[in-house]
Amino acid sequence: MLGCCCPEAEPNAIPRLIQAEIVVIPDRMMKHPRPSSYTGSMSIVGNISAIAKGMSITFREIFEPTQVENYPDGPGPMRGAKFQPRFRGAHVLQRDENGMEKCVACYLCAAACPSNCIYIEAAENTDAVRISSSERYAKVYNIDYNRCIFCGYCVEACPTDAITHGHGFELATLNATNLVMRKEDMLVPVQALTAGR
Repeated sequence: MLGCCCPEAEPNAIPRLIQAEIVVIPDRMMKHPRPSSYTGSMSIVGNISAIAKGMSITFREIFEPTQVENYPDGPGPMRGAKFQPRFRGAHVLQRDENGMEKCVACYLCAAACPSNCIYIEAAENTDAVRISSSERYAKVYNIDYNRCIFCGYCVEACPTDAITHGHGFELATLNATNLVMRKEDMLVPVQALTAGR
């Protein structure tokens, strides 16, 4: 007969379903080691010295002149902002020396993007209308800055150096749809090429 809790079961039999082993834990295993004291005399002295060291740096910096960037009231196109040479700002789609787009719609930048924020639609160049020097060009090139992490993988993956990071940093907006940059927003104007000559 299977062990169960029914009235027909033998009165002295322990049902199999509720049998359990009783484990005896020795007293020495029940005692937990005491944590090290944080209120001991040496730890209090160590804490006070750490606070004093941190506050000494604070008090030393109080009397130093403040070093700030004069942004946005500074001169020049960046209005006083200064950047390191490797700063990764908003993307720029480049043109070649003839004014044609460098992007050949190879999709390598979109494939390399870890956040999947680049969307490209390719189109064929014709003899009547040449947009790039290759067979294809990017008819649509969008970057969603809601998702972009500015890692630079798209720049490294591009075989024609068509996409680069510029120094644009004023991307803040109250509307998330404004953060989807289109090809027209990122493409270097032709006038910028002729101005450099």
